[in-house]
Amino acid sequence: IIGNNEKTYDFSRLPTRKLKINLMNDYMFKVVFQENMKALEGLLYALLNLSKGSIDSIVVENPIELGRFVDRKTCVLDLKLTLNNERILNIEMQVGNYGNWIERSIVYLCRAFDQLKAGDDYGIILPTMHIGIIDFDINNLTPMFYSENMLMNTKNHEVYSDKFALRVLNLNRIDDATKEEKESGLYTYARMFKARTWEEITMLAQGNEYAGEVIYTLHEMSEDEKIAEQCFARKIYEWDKRSAYEKGQLDGLEKGLEQGRAESQAIIDNQKSALAEKDSEIERLKKQLAEK
Repeated sequence: IIGNNEKTYDFSRLPTRKLKINLMNDYMFKVVFQENMKALEGLLYALLNLSKGSIDSIVVENPIELGRFVDRKTCVLDLKLTLNNERILNIEMQVGNYGNWIERSIVYLCRAFDQLKAGDDYGIILPTMHIGIIDFDINNLTPMFYSENMLMNTKNHEVYSDKFALRVLNLNRIDDATKEEKESGLYTYARMFKARTWEEITMLAQGNEYAGEVIYTLHEMSEDEKIAEQCFARKIYEWDKRSAYEKGQLDGLEKGLEQGRAESQAIIDNQKSALAEKDSEIERLKKQLAEK
């Protein structure tokens, strides 16, 4: 039983079966942390390594209407937050690897960072951070459980600005977490995101009031048919997108090979043509020499 001043939950009543929808579904992720501010508060304490009680206010700047159809082609189900009226956070669950994570994350960070209206002073821009929760390794970067990336001087590694930062929580690298990280709330959240059964996720929540809020809301939202439909629609969309991406890569490879073959044949044909012209010129010179 996990309780706080407002509620008490008896998770022993939850089924031990496999989760219908886990927190790696981007729609469910958004719904749970949009609807339960205490759950979101706990996640932020973990992601930002903040002390308990240091969060005074959280404003979700881009809430969605529960159960309403989401445009699967264009909607990015990120959480854009204003924390304590002093910083902007953009949190995104993205488990599919389409080879463009670095560019994608920079674009979303830049959009969130551009807070100015015409005539505003640049000095009022709030510190902004994009936090990506992913389940794959990023090309050309050293894989690690949790990392922070900032603008800095390449010679002396001096930070250019602490107002512009990217963090990545890699669920694919849970086993690489340091001893300190494994003792943190962030490690608990990461394992909860990956959990596949109610039994597993409730075991992780024992003794953590914020994690208890996550499970309570996840169970409540999972039983809502409209929300479940949207979660399933997102899952189908991700499957289709993954299939199209992989097929596109294969098609691209075939096209590349075909183009390479065509270019090689063109070079050979040009060389044959040049040799034929040279042979013709030699025969002409031989004929002239014979006449002389």
